[in-house]
Amino acid sequence: MLIEYKNHKIFAFSDTHGLNHRLDIPKDVDILICAGDCLKEDNIVYVDNEFLKFLNWYSHQDAKLKIYVPGNHEVFFEMNPEKVMQMIPSSIILLEDSGIEYDGISFWGAACRPWMFQGTENKIPKDVDFLITHGAAEGHLDNKAGCQVLKKMIEESKPKHHIFGHIHENGGKIENTETTTYYNVSMYNQLKYHYSSMDENNELDHWVIKGIEEDIVNSYNLDDNGYEEGKSLLSLRRKLINEMVLSHQEDYIDDIIAFNDSLMDSLREMYDRACHIYSDMTKHKDYGDEIKLEARLFFSKHYPERHPIQGGDRQDLWDALLDKDWNETYDCGITCLSLNNGTFGKPFESFIGMDILSNWNDGLNIEKTKDMKLSPQFNHLFKQTEFAITDFIYVRDFYSEINVNITKGIQNNE
Repeated sequence: MLIEYKNHKIFAFSDTHGLNHRLDIPKDVDILICAGDCLKEDNIVYVDNEFLKFLNWYSHQDAKLKIYVPGNHEVFFEMNPEKVMQMIPSSIILLEDSGIEYDGISFWGAACRPWMFQGTENKIPKDVDFLITHGAAEGHLDNKAGCQVLKKMIEESKPKHHIFGHIHENGGKIENTETTTYYNVSMYNQLKYHYSSMDENNELDHWVIKGIEEDIVNSYNLDDNGYEEGKSLLSLRRKLINEMVLSHQEDYIDDIIAFNDSLMDSLREMYDRACHIYSDMTKHKDYGDEIKLEARLFFSKHYPERHPIQGGDRQDLWDALLDKDWNETYDCGITCLSLNNGTFGKPFESFIGMDILSNWNDGLNIEKTKDMKLSPQFNHLFKQTEFAITDFIYVRDFYSEINVNITKGIQNNE
């Protein structure tokens, strides 16, 4: 959040939760303020890696003053404060129940970290320009989760501005009162879906994907309440993974070939079965031309055993990918075959579209895939559904649904 005060541009943020690399910080900012929760993990074992990554990133930002106030996810400030404070470079000003004055502007950081403490117990100087805490004061953009003690202290000290975060859903909101302006600078909800400024580092991308997948599983387990968020997360995950894969396709060529061969075999088996069933049904003269057969091919309901990534939440993620309410373009499966009296006997190559285009290279390197004879169904999965390419190319198990509808009211499903 950008604040202009006494001829200075101040950019304040909090709750990046490991996504600080996505922040769009204006280039001409004079003062940066981080109000805590820079880390996704809240375990002391991350002091020496994740926190150092954040400090390195923050210290290299182009601003004359960089202030940092810890949040509740920085639990190591309570467990090993001496070690942590030694890690903070001199270019970053830690305010922990302390203050600083810069070019006529006073700043005070109070240690109000929800879930660690009820709130700050230390006095706040009167009429400070900027009070910075991680937690919110009761009754001010706090979603009924603010600190009563902090509220009382603000009423007594009357800071001109209060910068805080923690309450993600109110991030970016401002509230004006007679004595104090309140800024909830939480960025998590905004950063979670923002990819325009992402670092291209693969290690970072994998970490981001892991976070997205956790959010997908959590949203999916909410049932109907998580559908809208889940569909957006699936789309973003797909985009990110496909960009990574397409940057070095040679590593996946063998898997693509194996998947395409398995897919073609399963499609042919489904096609042969459908034609056989349709032929048998048409022998019943009572039905005549009133028979319609539809056949669909789907992925197995079980997470692919050949997939290189195995984990406790993978089946939940796979369930979300196969859910027609989340991945709507997969509602008909990989393909839908319709047979009636006018289309019976259609050749398999015509059914899968290979008589029109002998290969699909759209989105893939033409030179590397020119001899693959990829089926249009591969292209459908690659371009139209919310499957990332690494989701489906490890699948070797499929199942089909064949439905025979008779307009006289008789229906047979196999």
